[in-house]
Amino acid sequence: VGPGYLGVKNRWVEEHLLGAKPMLPFSFVYGQKTSDSLLPSWSQKADENKPDDARIERILTWRDPKTDVEVRLAAVDYMDYPVIEWTLYFTNHGKNDTPIIEDVQALATTVRVTDNGMPTLLYSKGCGGMDTYALQKRSLNLLDTIRFSNPEGGKTVETIPFFNILTPPGGLIGAVGWPGKWSISITHTMDAAIVAEAGMEGTHLSLRPGEEIRTPKILLLPWVGDCLDAHNLLRRQILKYHTPHYHGEPVVVPVSHGGWGGMKTSTSLRLIDQISDQKLGYENFWMDAGWYGTDRAVDEFQVFGREDWFLYAGNWKVNKVPHPNGLKPISDAAHAKGLKFLLWFEPERAVVGTPLTLEHPEWFIGEVGVNFEGDINRPFVKYRLFDFGNPAARQYMIDWVSEFITNQGIDIYRQDCNFGLGHFWAQADARDRQGITEIRYAEGLLHFWDELRRKHPDLILDIVQRGDLETISRAVDLTRADYPVSPDADPTAGQMSTQGLAYWRPHYGTCLQTRPRDTFYFRSTASPGVVFSPFNVAGTKEEVGKFIPPDYPFDWLRTMVEQLKIVRPFYYGDYYPLAPCSGIGDCTVEGNKERSAAWEWAAWQFNRPEHGDGVLQAFRRNKCPGASKTFRLRRLDPASQYEVTNLDVRGSTTITGKELMEAGLTVEINDAPGAALITYKRVV
Repeated sequence: VGPGYLGVKNRWVEEHLLGAKPMLPFSFVYGQKTSDSLLPSWSQKADENKPDDARIERILTWRDPKTDVEVRLAAVDYMDYPVIEWTLYFTNHGKNDTPIIEDVQALATTVRVTDNGMPTLLYSKGCGGMDTYALQKRSLNLLDTIRFSNPEGGKTVETIPFFNILTPPGGLIGAVGWPGKWSISITHTMDAAIVAEAGMEGTHLSLRPGEEIRTPKILLLPWVGDCLDAHNLLRRQILKYHTPHYHGEPVVVPVSHGGWGGMKTSTSLRLIDQISDQKLGYENFWMDAGWYGTDRAVDEFQVFGREDWFLYAGNWKVNKVPHPNGLKPISDAAHAKGLKFLLWFEPERAVVGTPLTLEHPEWFIGEVGVNFEGDINRPFVKYRLFDFGNPAARQYMIDWVSEFITNQGIDIYRQDCNFGLGHFWAQADARDRQGITEIRYAEGLLHFWDELRRKHPDLILDIVQRGDLETISRAVDLTRADYPVSPDADPTAGQMSTQGLAYWRPHYGTCLQTRPRDTFYFRSTASPGVVFSPFNVAGTKEEVGKFIPPDYPFDWLRTMVEQLKIVRPFYYGDYYPLAPCSGIGDCTVEGNKERSAAWEWAAWQFNRPEHGDGVLQAFRRNKCPGASKTFRLRRLDPASQYEVTNLDVRGSTTITGKELMEAGLTVEINDAPGAALITYKRVV
C-alpha cells in the first residue's frame, strides 16, 4: 500500500471525523430536526484505542442533554489499508420514549467533482439471470441520481452493495454491510459534488427507555491514481479482514460434488465410493434440499416441476424413508474418503403446520400463501418467517442447529433464503416503530451465525447469495448464482459473473452442470470453488437424474479439477480484466449493443506479485473470427524472467516481465468457442 493511498485516507479521516468542525459522514432526523443542526449543541466526547498495530478504533459519542439519547459512531481506521469503516448506534438512556428517529443514513458524504472528466459510477448487478454480477458503468450527469437497493432483504438479487464513484484523478469506493433492506443513492448536485448516501431503506421509530439500535456497517476507500489498483486494495482488505479464516488462513472454497437431499443413503454411499475410486479430486460431498420433513418416499433427484422440498421447510427432521439411520452414515463415509460434508438448510422459512409453528407460534412473523414459483399448477403453501430478532427463538435455533451439526457430522452449513423478507418485517412494525423488526432481525441473524462459528470453530458457513459486507465477513457463497445450473445456461454468463464480481471481492463459488468434454463451459463458469456432479441432479420435467454412465470421460473431469486446483490460489490475488465481459462487448460502457458478445474475446489476469505468479484466462467465443489475440499483462517485474505454461500444451516458455507487459502474450485458441488457461511464475 503506497503512502499516497494512506495519505488520501488520512486526510479523509481528518476532515470527516477528527477536525474541529468535521463533515460527519452520516445523517439522521431526530424530532423533525436534522443531525447537522442538532449535534453541535449536544455534549461530545472522543475515545480511541489500538486493538493491534494495524487498526485504531475511534469512538465518537454525542448526547442530547434534553432527552438523554446517545449517538455513537464506532469506527475502525486501518493503518495497513486506505480503508475506514464504521457503524452508527442510537441508545436511549432516558426514562421516556424518544422523539422519532428517521431518515437515518449510515453514510452521507460528499465527493468533489473536478474538471478532469465526467464523473461516473461503477457497480455490479446481483445474482439474477444471464447478466448476473455484470459490471455497470453509469455517467453521472448534472442532477442525475442513481439508486440501487435490496428491496426485499435476503439475497442480493438486483445489485450488490458495492460501488465506486470515479471523479478523476481519483474516487471513492464504498460498501454496505447489512443482511436486510439496504439502499444506496448517488446524486450529482448543482454544487459540483457527488452526494453518496446509504443505509436501511426506511427508518421511522421511537426508542424505548434503555433501548439501542444499530445501522448498517459502512466501508469507504478513498483513492487517487489507477482505478484497478484501488479495486485490488479493496480485494486485499476484504481478503484479510472480511473473509472467514481458519487456522490463520483465508477459507479455501472447496470443489464439491452436488447431490439432492432425497438421494437415498445407499445411493450416496455408492457415489462416495465411486468418487474416491475414480480419484476425481472432489473435496466436499454436498447434500442439498429435500432430506427433511415427514417420513415419505421422495424423488432421488431434483426434477424441475416435480420438487416438493418447499412443502416441508421448517420441519428439520430427517426423512427416514431415504435416510433410515439419519445422515451420519453419509458424513462418516465422506470423512473416511477425505471429503467434507455439506448440508442445506433454510431456517428463516417455515411452512404453516410444521411442528415449530404449532408449538411456538410466537416465534414467527406474518404469513404468506403462494403457489410455488407463482405457478397455479404447483402446490399452494402457506409459510411464516422465523423471527431471529426474538431472543428465545434465536437461542432455540442456535442450540438445535448446533446439536444437529454435531450429531450428523456436518462440516459446511449451507443457509438458503428463497423468499422476500421485507414485507414480513413491515407487517410487524407499529407506526412509530418502522424499521425496528428488521433491525432486530438483522442483529439476531448475525449473532446466530457468529454463535455457530463460536461453537464449531472449523465449521464453514455457506450463506447463499447474500453479498453484503457483514455476511461475506462470516461466510462464503458457494453458489454465487443459480443460473449456471439451467439446462440451457449460456457460458458467457459465467465469464460476466467472474469479471463483474471480482472487482469487489475474492472469495466465492459457483454451481454448474457437468457437460462432458465441454471445457469452454467449465472454464467459463469456474471460480475459486465449484459444485457439480457427473450426473444430472437438476433438470427439466422430462429429465430424471441417472448414475454416472460407463463411458463418462473421467480423464477429462480429472484434468478439469486438477487444473482448477492449480489456479485456485491465484483467484485470491490481484485482478485485472483484459478484454470485454458482457453482451455488449464491454462490461464497463453503456454503448454499442449491435455487436453481439459472441464476436468478442473475454480475458482476465489474476496476479500475486508477492509470489511472482498468476494466471491468464482467455475465451474465444463462438463467432470470433480470429484464432489468436495478444494480451498485455499487468504488474509484473520487468527485470524478471517468467516461466509461462499453457495448461493444454506440453512444455513452457520463458519470457521477461517487460515483454509480457509491453509486447504482451499472444494466445492461440483454434476452437470457437474455446478457452485457454495459462499460468506464469517468476524464475529469475
